[in-house]
Amino acid sequence: MLSAAAAALVLAAAPVAAHGIVAADAHGRLLVLDARGATVRRVPGVAGRSVQGIALAPDRRHAYVSVYRADRPARLDRVDLGSGERTLVADGLSPSLSPDRSRLAYLASEVRGDIEEVTALVVLDLRTGASHRLPYDAGVAQGTPPEVLLSWSPDGRRIALFDGHSVRVADSRTTAPISSQPAVAGAGLAPIFLDAHTLVLLANCCIGRQRLVTVDLRSGRRSAFATISSPDETGQRLRDGMLLVTTALHELVVVSRGHGRVLARGITAAAS
Repeated sequence: MLSAAAAALVLAAAPVAAHGIVAADAHGRLLVLDARGATVRRVPGVAGRSVQGIALAPDRRHAYVSVYRADRPARLDRVDLGSGERTLVADGLSPSLSPDRSRLAYLASEVRGDIEEVTALVVLDLRTGASHRLPYDAGVAQGTPPEVLLSWSPDGRRIALFDGHSVRVADSRTTAPISSQPAVAGAGLAPIFLDAHTLVLLANCCIGRQRLVTVDLRSGRRSAFATISSPDETGQRLRDGMLLVTTALHELVVVSRGHGRVLARGITAAAS
């Protein structure tokens, strides 16, 4: 039988399984879930009172976790999933890893006067530590969670986001302003790449059951995708045609065309 110290070392070294999920509950505690949504273990400590977003680090032993803070910018930390130890990365929110897990994108957060604002999309190279910024226009309020979701294209060349007015598909390599990036025609929030040429958007935010639609980026054609209980607040592409989202009703849901399967409840953010 392992001693307590040996067991702690094993726990600290244990990565998140290949199809596992890191999630936050409504109390700000981080959980490691299996692919079916069952809790495998709890991460020591509390990440924060209101976890906004999560991205699983390349080593699958750490996660990037953003937390809302009253009257201060959102805080983005790198969290050790064995010990719960936090290391500050930046004032920012909505962490999102590129498909090859070499780059971290997030939204820089700042409080100006009494207003919480998004000032830039930041792309951080995790291998070199170098970063570059795509600035937002001045005065873009941080907005509600569906307005701050980021999504990488499968090839890692583009990032879809909402700039306070429109959904845009930004070149991840540029430093040009977000407002200069190509806009997606028509209304929508919470863009998530479904495949290389298709976005899923939240079409009818924010009362009642929510309609997700697909947009073909080549033709602009829209079609029904799925219906979920409430606005999606975090989300990522698991594979072409399948998304993992969390909703305003704190559900963890796997979504595919015409289907939404709830894996767990009481979840505010998640990543796989």
